[in-house]
Amino acid sequence: MQTIRTIAIGFLLFLTTGLRAQTAEIKGITPENLMKLQQYEDTLRFLGDSMVQSLSWEIRETACIQFLKKMKYALLIENSYLYPFDSIKTISIVKPDDNAFRIITWQLAMKDHTHRYYGTIQMNNPELKMFPLIDMSPFIRNEQDTLLSANSWYGCLYFNVVKQKYKRNTYYLLFGWDGNDMFSNKKMVDVLTFDKMGAPMFGYPMFLLKDNPDPKTRIIIEYKEDASPAMNYDEKEKMIIISYLRPENPMSEGIYFTYIPDGTYVGFYFKKGMWRFKEKVFDLEMDQAPDFTPKQKGEDPNIYIKE
Repeated sequence: MQTIRTIAIGFLLFLTTGLRAQTAEIKGITPENLMKLQQYEDTLRFLGDSMVQSLSWEIRETACIQFLKKMKYALLIENSYLYPFDSIKTISIVKPDDNAFRIITWQLAMKDHTHRYYGTIQMNNPELKMFPLIDMSPFIRNEQDTLLSANSWYGCLYFNVVKQKYKRNTYYLLFGWDGNDMFSNKKMVDVLTFDKMGAPMFGYPMFLLKDNPDPKTRIIIEYKEDASPAMNYDEKEKMIIISYLRPENPMSEGIYFTYIPDGTYVGFYFKKGMWRFKEKVFDLEMDQAPDFTPKQKGEDPNIYIKE
Protein backbone atom coordinates (compact mmCIF):
# COMPACT_ATOMS: atom_id res chain seq x y z
CA MET A 1 0.00 0.00 0.00
CA GLN A 2 2.84 2.38 0.90
CA THR A 3 4.59 1.59 -2.41
CA ILE A 4 1.43 2.34 -4.40
CA ARG A 5 0.99 5.64 -2.55
CA THR A 6 4.62 6.64 -3.22
CA ILE A 7 4.26 5.85 -6.94
CA ALA A 8 1.01 7.82 -7.13
CA ILE A 9 2.56 10.90 -5.48
CA GLY A 10 5.56 10.69 -7.77
CA PHE A 11 3.32 10.44 -10.83
CA LEU A 12 1.30 13.48 -9.75
CA LEU A 13 4.50 15.48 -9.26
CA PHE A 14 5.63 14.43 -12.72
CA LEU A 15 2.35 15.55 -14.29
CA THR A 16 2.43 18.87 -12.43
CA THR A 17 6.01 19.58 -13.46
CA GLY A 18 5.32 18.63 -17.05
CA LEU A 19 2.27 20.88 -17.24
CA ARG A 20 4.16 23.86 -15.85
CA ALA A 21 7.03 23.28 -18.25
CA GLN A 22 4.63 23.48 -21.17
CA THR A 23 2.86 26.63 -20.03
CA ALA A 24 5.44 28.69 -18.10
CA GLU A 25 8.24 30.74 -19.63
CA ILE A 26 10.84 32.86 -17.90
CA LYS A 27 12.88 35.13 -20.12
CA GLY A 28 16.56 34.22 -19.89
CA ILE A 29 16.00 30.59 -18.86
CA THR A 30 16.00 27.90 -21.54
CA PRO A 31 13.05 25.46 -21.59
CA GLU A 32 15.39 22.63 -20.58
CA ASN A 33 16.76 24.53 -17.59
CA LEU A 34 13.28 25.72 -16.65
CA MET A 35 12.10 22.13 -16.41
CA LYS A 36 15.10 21.26 -14.22
CA LEU A 37 14.38 24.17 -11.91
CA GLN A 38 10.72 23.21 -11.64
CA GLN A 39 11.68 19.66 -10.73
CA TYR A 40 14.08 20.94 -8.08
CA GLU A 41 11.37 23.25 -6.77
CA ASP A 42 8.95 20.35 -6.34
CA THR A 43 11.59 18.39 -4.41
CA LEU A 44 12.55 21.41 -2.30
CA ARG A 45 8.91 22.09 -1.45
CA PHE A 46 8.48 18.52 -0.18
CA LEU A 47 11.76 18.63 1.78
CA GLY A 48 10.93 22.07 3.19
CA ASP A 49 7.62 20.85 4.56
CA SER A 50 9.35 17.92 6.26
CA MET A 51 12.16 20.14 7.54
CA VAL A 52 9.78 22.55 9.26
CA GLN A 53 6.63 20.59 10.08
CA SER A 54 7.83 17.13 11.10
CA LEU A 55 7.64 16.29 14.81
CA SER A 56 10.64 13.98 14.41
CA TRP A 57 14.07 15.57 14.89
CA GLU A 58 15.70 12.88 12.74
CA ILE A 59 13.35 13.62 9.84
CA ARG A 60 13.84 17.39 10.16
CA GLU A 61 17.62 17.04 10.23
CA THR A 62 17.72 14.66 7.25
CA ALA A 63 15.35 16.87 5.25
CA CYS A 64 17.52 19.92 5.99
CA ILE A 65 20.68 18.19 4.79
CA GLN A 66 18.96 17.15 1.57
CA PHE A 67 17.43 20.61 1.19
CA LEU A 68 20.89 22.19 1.30
CA LYS A 69 22.18 19.86 -1.42
CA LYS A 70 19.17 20.27 -3.72
CA MET A 71 19.15 24.06 -3.35
CA LYS A 72 22.84 24.20 -4.29
CA TYR A 73 22.25 22.07 -7.39
CA ALA A 74 19.25 24.22 -8.37
CA LEU A 75 21.19 27.47 -8.02
CA LEU A 76 24.04 26.07 -10.15
CA ILE A 77 21.72 26.10 -13.17
CA GLU A 78 22.42 28.99 -15.53
CA ASN A 79 20.28 32.08 -14.81
CA SER A 80 18.74 30.44 -11.74
CA TYR A 81 18.64 33.93 -10.22
CA LEU A 82 15.62 34.62 -12.43
CA TYR A 83 13.66 31.70 -11.03
CA PRO A 84 11.41 32.76 -8.10
CA PHE A 85 10.96 29.45 -6.18
CA ASP A 86 7.72 31.02 -5.01
CA SER A 87 5.87 27.78 -4.28
CA ILE A 88 8.27 26.95 -1.43
CA LYS A 89 6.53 28.48 1.58
CA THR A 90 9.14 27.37 4.14
CA ILE A 91 11.84 29.75 2.87
CA SER A 92 12.09 33.51 2.73
CA ILE A 93 13.46 35.26 -0.37
CA VAL A 94 14.07 39.02 -0.30
CA LYS A 95 15.84 41.32 -2.72
CA PRO A 96 16.38 45.10 -2.81
CA ASP A 97 14.87 47.52 -5.30
CA ASP A 98 18.09 47.63 -7.33
CA ASN A 99 17.86 43.83 -7.81
CA ALA A 100 21.61 43.44 -7.20
CA PHE A 101 21.14 40.23 -5.22
CA ARG A 102 18.65 38.13 -3.35
CA ILE A 103 18.91 36.48 0.05
CA ILE A 104 17.37 33.05 0.61
CA THR A 105 16.96 31.97 4.24
CA TRP A 106 15.29 29.11 6.10
CA GLN A 107 15.20 27.58 9.58
CA LEU A 108 15.59 24.25 11.36
CA ALA A 109 14.02 23.68 14.79
CA MET A 110 16.54 21.98 17.10
CA LYS A 111 15.89 19.41 19.83
CA ASP A 112 16.14 22.06 22.56
CA HIS A 113 13.56 24.30 20.81
CA THR A 114 16.18 26.77 19.63
CA HIS A 115 16.60 27.38 15.89
CA ARG A 116 19.45 27.03 13.44
CA TYR A 117 19.33 29.16 10.31
CA TYR A 118 20.62 28.55 6.81
CA GLY A 119 20.86 30.81 3.81
CA THR A 120 22.77 32.24 0.91
CA ILE A 121 23.23 35.54 -0.86
CA GLN A 122 22.88 34.99 -4.60
CA MET A 123 24.20 37.79 -6.79
CA ASN A 124 22.35 38.82 -9.94
CA ASN A 125 24.61 37.08 -12.47
CA PRO A 126 23.96 34.59 -15.31
CA GLU A 127 26.61 32.32 -13.79
CA LEU A 128 26.30 31.41 -10.15
CA LYS A 129 27.91 33.78 -7.68
CA MET A 130 26.73 33.24 -4.15
CA PHE A 131 27.85 33.48 -0.55
CA PRO A 132 26.59 30.71 1.76
CA LEU A 133 25.64 32.03 5.20
CA ILE A 134 26.94 30.14 8.23
CA ASP A 135 24.86 30.70 11.36
CA MET A 136 27.21 31.38 14.27
CA SER A 137 24.70 33.22 16.46
CA PRO A 138 25.04 30.82 19.45
CA PHE A 139 28.69 31.84 19.72
CA ILE A 140 28.39 35.59 19.09
CA ARG A 141 28.92 37.78 22.15
CA ASN A 142 28.13 41.50 22.29
CA GLU A 143 25.85 40.91 19.34
CA GLN A 144 25.04 44.60 18.85
CA ASP A 145 28.72 45.59 18.75
CA THR A 146 30.24 43.07 16.34
CA LEU A 147 31.07 43.10 12.64
CA LEU A 148 30.26 39.78 10.98
CA SER A 149 30.87 38.00 7.68
CA ALA A 150 29.08 35.29 5.69
CA ASN A 151 31.07 32.75 7.72
CA SER A 152 30.01 34.27 11.06
CA TRP A 153 26.43 35.22 10.30
CA TYR A 154 23.78 36.06 12.90
CA GLY A 155 21.15 33.66 11.61
CA CYS A 156 17.54 34.69 11.02
CA LEU A 157 14.79 34.76 8.42
CA TYR A 158 14.90 38.04 6.51
CA PHE A 159 11.54 39.60 5.71
CA ASN A 160 12.64 42.92 4.19
CA VAL A 161 15.67 44.62 2.67
CA VAL A 162 15.93 48.37 1.98
CA LYS A 163 18.65 49.99 -0.10
CA GLN A 164 20.20 53.14 1.38
CA LYS A 165 22.80 55.56 0.03
CA TYR A 166 24.97 58.03 1.89
CA LYS A 167 27.36 60.16 -0.11
CA ARG A 168 29.09 57.62 -2.38
CA ASN A 169 28.41 54.62 -0.19
CA THR A 170 25.63 52.07 -0.66
CA TYR A 171 24.39 49.78 2.09
CA TYR A 172 21.28 47.73 2.77
CA LEU A 173 19.10 47.56 5.86
CA LEU A 174 18.13 43.96 6.58
CA PHE A 175 15.08 43.19 8.71
CA GLY A 176 14.98 39.71 10.20
CA TRP A 177 13.07 37.41 12.52
CA ASP A 178 14.56 34.78 14.85
CA GLY A 179 12.44 32.11 16.56
CA ASN A 180 15.03 32.05 19.39
CA ASP A 181 13.53 29.47 21.80
CA MET A 182 10.22 28.20 23.20
CA PHE A 183 9.77 31.32 25.35
CA SER A 184 10.77 34.29 23.17
CA ASN A 185 11.37 35.54 19.64
CA LYS A 186 13.69 38.22 18.33
CA LYS A 187 13.63 40.78 15.56
CA MET A 188 16.59 42.70 14.24
CA VAL A 189 17.69 45.34 11.81
CA ASP A 190 21.17 44.69 10.46
CA VAL A 191 23.36 46.42 7.90
CA LEU A 192 24.69 44.65 4.80
CA THR A 193 27.64 46.05 2.87
CA PHE A 194 30.05 44.56 0.34
CA ASP A 195 33.80 44.98 0.69
CA LYS A 196 36.26 45.83 -2.11
CA MET A 197 36.42 42.16 -3.11
CA GLY A 198 32.63 41.96 -3.29
CA ALA A 199 32.24 39.84 -0.15
CA PRO A 200 29.27 40.57 2.15
CA MET A 201 29.78 42.09 5.59
CA PHE A 202 27.11 42.35 8.28
CA GLY A 203 26.85 45.16 10.78
CA TYR A 204 28.06 48.74 10.78
CA PRO A 205 28.40 51.16 13.72
CA MET A 206 25.63 53.56 12.73
CA PHE A 207 22.83 53.12 15.31
CA LEU A 208 22.86 55.66 18.12
CA LEU A 209 20.74 54.57 21.07
CA LYS A 210 19.22 56.82 23.70
CA ASP A 211 21.84 58.20 26.14
CA ASN A 212 24.61 56.11 24.57
CA PRO A 213 27.37 57.85 22.56
CA ASP A 214 28.80 54.58 21.22
CA PRO A 215 27.05 53.51 18.00
CA LYS A 216 25.76 49.94 17.69
CA THR A 217 26.30 47.72 14.65
CA ARG A 218 22.73 46.36 14.64
CA ILE A 219 19.52 46.56 16.67
CA ILE A 220 18.02 43.42 18.23
CA ILE A 221 14.83 43.22 20.28
CA GLU A 222 13.64 40.18 22.26
CA TYR A 223 10.02 39.69 23.24
CA LYS A 224 7.41 37.21 24.44
CA GLU A 225 6.88 34.28 22.10
CA ASP A 226 3.28 35.10 21.19
CA ALA A 227 3.74 38.89 20.87
CA SER A 228 3.92 40.69 17.51
CA PRO A 229 5.96 43.89 17.78
CA ALA A 230 6.69 46.04 14.74
CA MET A 231 10.18 46.51 13.37
CA ASN A 232 10.40 47.73 9.81
CA TYR A 233 11.25 50.67 7.58
CA ASP A 234 8.51 53.25 7.05
CA GLU A 235 8.76 54.70 3.54
CA LYS A 236 6.52 57.65 4.35
CA GLU A 237 8.36 58.70 7.50
CA LYS A 238 11.81 57.65 6.17
CA MET A 239 12.41 56.04 9.54
CA ILE A 240 12.96 52.68 11.14
CA ILE A 241 9.88 52.10 13.31
CA ILE A 242 9.96 49.77 16.34
CA SER A 243 7.28 48.91 18.89
CA TYR A 244 8.19 49.98 22.39
CA LEU A 245 8.37 46.90 24.61
CA ARG A 246 7.58 46.61 28.31
CA PRO A 247 7.43 43.60 30.66
CA GLU A 248 3.91 42.36 31.42
CA ASN A 249 4.74 42.76 35.11
CA PRO A 250 6.96 45.65 36.30
CA MET A 251 8.72 43.15 38.55
CA SER A 252 9.96 41.33 35.40
CA GLU A 253 12.20 44.17 34.23
CA GLY A 254 15.09 42.67 32.25
CA ILE A 255 13.38 39.29 31.71
CA TYR A 256 12.83 39.73 27.99
CA PHE A 257 10.60 36.73 27.34
CA THR A 258 7.91 38.66 29.25
CA TYR A 259 8.16 41.79 27.07
CA ILE A 260 5.21 42.85 24.91
CA PRO A 261 4.36 45.98 22.86
CA ASP A 262 2.64 48.71 24.85
CA GLY A 263 1.06 50.40 21.81
CA THR A 264 3.65 53.15 21.39
CA TYR A 265 6.54 53.38 18.95
CA VAL A 266 10.14 54.51 18.94
CA GLY A 267 12.21 55.03 15.85
CA PHE A 268 15.51 55.82 14.20
CA TYR A 269 15.94 58.68 11.74
CA PHE A 270 18.97 59.15 9.51
CA LYS A 271 21.22 62.20 9.91
CA LYS A 272 24.90 62.72 9.03
CA GLY A 273 25.65 59.05 8.46
CA MET A 274 23.95 57.80 11.62
CA TRP A 275 20.57 56.31 12.52
CA ARG A 276 19.57 58.34 15.56
CA PHE A 277 17.08 57.32 18.23
CA LYS A 278 13.76 59.12 18.52
CA GLU A 279 11.76 58.35 21.65
CA LYS A 280 8.27 59.19 20.45
CA VAL A 281 7.42 58.66 16.81
CA PHE A 282 3.64 58.99 16.59
CA ASP A 283 1.02 60.91 18.49
CA LEU A 284 -1.40 58.13 19.33
CA GLU A 285 -4.02 60.61 20.53
CA MET A 286 -4.12 62.02 17.01
CA ASP A 287 -4.41 58.48 15.61
CA GLN A 288 -1.28 58.89 13.49
CA ALA A 289 0.28 55.52 14.25
CA PRO A 290 0.56 53.14 11.27
CA ASP A 291 -1.15 49.79 11.06
CA PHE A 292 1.94 47.63 11.59
CA THR A 293 0.85 44.00 11.46
CA PRO A 294 2.68 40.82 10.38
CA LYS A 295 1.20 41.38 6.92
CA GLN A 296 2.99 44.69 6.41
CA LYS A 297 5.03 45.19 3.25
CA GLY A 298 7.94 42.81 3.06
CA GLU A 299 6.82 40.59 5.93
CA ASP A 300 5.17 37.22 5.42
CA PRO A 301 3.85 35.60 8.60
CA ASN A 302 3.78 32.21 6.86
CA ILE A 303 7.56 31.91 7.24
CA TYR A 304 7.34 32.22 11.01
CA ILE A 305 6.79 28.55 11.67
CA LYS A 306 7.94 27.20 15.02
CA GLU A 307 7.77 23.65 16.24
